Amino acid sequence: MIFNDIAEVLYVPQKAFKKIVENPKYLGALIILLLFIGVEVGYEYAQFSRTYTENTSPTVDQLSMYSNATLWRSAPTVNLTNNYNDFLNYSVYVAALGFPPTSSQGYFSLYGNSSLEINATNTNTVTAALGNVFNVNCNSTGFQNVSMTIKPVQPNVAPKSAFLTLYSINDTNFYTYDLTSSLSSASAVGVWNNLTIPVGPSASGWISTGTPTWNNVTSLKLDFNYPTNSNITIRVSALFFRGQYQTPLQYNSTALLLQFLQLFSLQFILGWFLLTGLIYIFFKGLKTNVAWKPVFVALAFALVVMVIRGLVNLIAALTLPQVYYPFDVSLGVRFDYYGAVYYPQEAVHYLTIASQSAFSNIDALTSGFRFVTSAIFVVSYVWLGYLGTIIVGAVKPEFSMTKRIVISAVSVGVTLLLLLILVGVV
Repeated sequence: MIFNDIAEVLYVPQKAFKKIVENPKYLGALIILLLFIGVEVGYEYAQFSRTYTENTSPTVDQLSMYSNATLWRSAPTVNLTNNYNDFLNYSVYVAALGFPPTSSQGYFSLYGNSSLEINATNTNTVTAALGNVFNVNCNSTGFQNVSMTIKPVQPNVAPKSAFLTLYSINDTNFYTYDLTSSLSSASAVGVWNNLTIPVGPSASGWISTGTPTWNNVTSLKLDFNYPTNSNITIRVSALFFRGQYQTPLQYNSTALLLQFLQLFSLQFILGWFLLTGLIYIFFKGLKTNVAWKPVFVALAFALVVMVIRGLVNLIAALTLPQVYYPFDVSLGVRFDYYGAVYYPQEAVHYLTIASQSAFSNIDALTSGFRFVTSAIFVVSYVWLGYLGTIIVGAVKPEFSMTKRIVISAVSVGVTLLLLLILVGVV
């Protein structure tokens, strides 16, 4: 009987709400609440199972960490400092509030406000090592690249050779990579050179010494050699490991499930009470005596349209291809729980060319999904307003159609606005 009432709300709402108002039952409301939570959780799981975001080491909110001169070591003749006047100034616009933990929404300098500066006098060789501050997994399921920017400042010639060494556990087991070709051009002097070097078992160009293992990289070293003795200044910034992609479900599926259960329970219950309260206030303001329960239960049945919306979103999410968000693109993306993906256009201006290309590709891949979810969002609230009009008429048949429409439309509109403010999702 309850399920028949729920079905009738969808195809003969006048008949359904007449019966519900005359004999309101909380069991139906509870069933719709459970259906709503189940469908919404399924939708989010389907969406997030196809959404891959890039991990970094250090984490994306600490990407300036490896530029900290106090973590590096070298020979006594080499001076390691932080340069606060010359660094890779790369800002992104963070659309998700609360990232990084100490910042609010707005522009964020991704790699910090300084670079590592390496200085040496009257020599042709400098070495700087970042020792035992990380333990990075670079095997086939781990990080796939190490990135850095290097700026040879002086002498006014390119290094004769440059090498990157990655150590595994100790100084006798390591991989060496020749960076010379990336820095040997005269045009590399005095500018920031962006280097992204593949790592891992399938990466080419590495020479192993001892018995290193890619799943346990613990320190690194940079070596620069020049043709003749001179004063050497080299700056290093934006050093980090990247290229591991995971879905949010792979991070912590249990925590996500608990978060979704709490969020969607709150969303439904809060919206239900707000909508009922607003319509009830209208009745009281019009000096009309009505009982709370019939209106309350009827509006719960009306919220079955949100279950339908969730089902449409779920189907749309199941058609999504796998989408990969580079770390700097994912910072600006916010997944709203009604399915839209928001990315401020001012943020795109600050992305690298590669990241802008990735964003354009993501935008194209998700455009159909975003259209469907945005359209059903609008339809669901128009539909809810329509059902609200029928409920007002079922409770007070003497009300004119205009009065019914105004009461329902205003109540639904204010409820939507309050949900946006109080919960952040609708």
